[in-house]
Amino acid sequence: MAEEISPAAAPSPVTDSDLEPLLAADLDGWQMAGQGRFFWAADGILESEGGPGIFWYADSVYADFLLRVDWRTRTPEDNSGVFLRLPPLAHDLGPALRLGYEVQIDDRGIDPEANRSDCPLHLTGAVYRQAPAQGRLSRPVGAWNRFDITFRGPTLCVWLNGAPVSRLDRGNRRPEGHVGLQAHHPGSRVQFRNLRIARL
Repeated sequence: MAEEISPAAAPSPVTDSDLEPLLAADLDGWQMAGQGRFFWAADGILESEGGPGIFWYADSVYADFLLRVDWRTRTPEDNSGVFLRLPPLAHDLGPALRLGYEVQIDDRGIDPEANRSDCPLHLTGAVYRQAPAQGRLSRPVGAWNRFDITFRGPTLCVWLNGAPVSRLDRGNRRPEGHVGLQAHHPGSRVQFRNLRIARL
């Protein structure tokens, strides 16, 4: 159930020392499901290429947590997402879409079924098809953005560049799982850095 965002609903106070980096230089613990790949485009900057696929962290399962990540797009057509509470994945991405949660990166807000844009359930910061984004908070193409994402029990809250953008209460999918990044389609190249997580 999606709810209006309260400005008072801020991320849990977590210090930098509480946050565990998830992107080691050798990408140890990460696996690719589906098509596409992720690679180091520059020092500390991970980039998606091709797709559709999900790059997921197989070494740990998370239930309640704060996840923080910086990201940027290269063109207005770029599309990606941050996946949460995923089941273990192989080549079939169906379980991720049915059982996990996705925080969307798509500034056009494309609804592929309705074939239209500017759809709040598909806009950057939305919990994909579950909780709408409460506005356009992304910075211009080429600029870095930051997600702060908290999951506590059934409640998922998303902040984009320091402002609350979406909230899902009573999430009824998996109570815990893996985190992942999406490679959406050939030609889409979204970059990520500083992917860190803290258990709550």
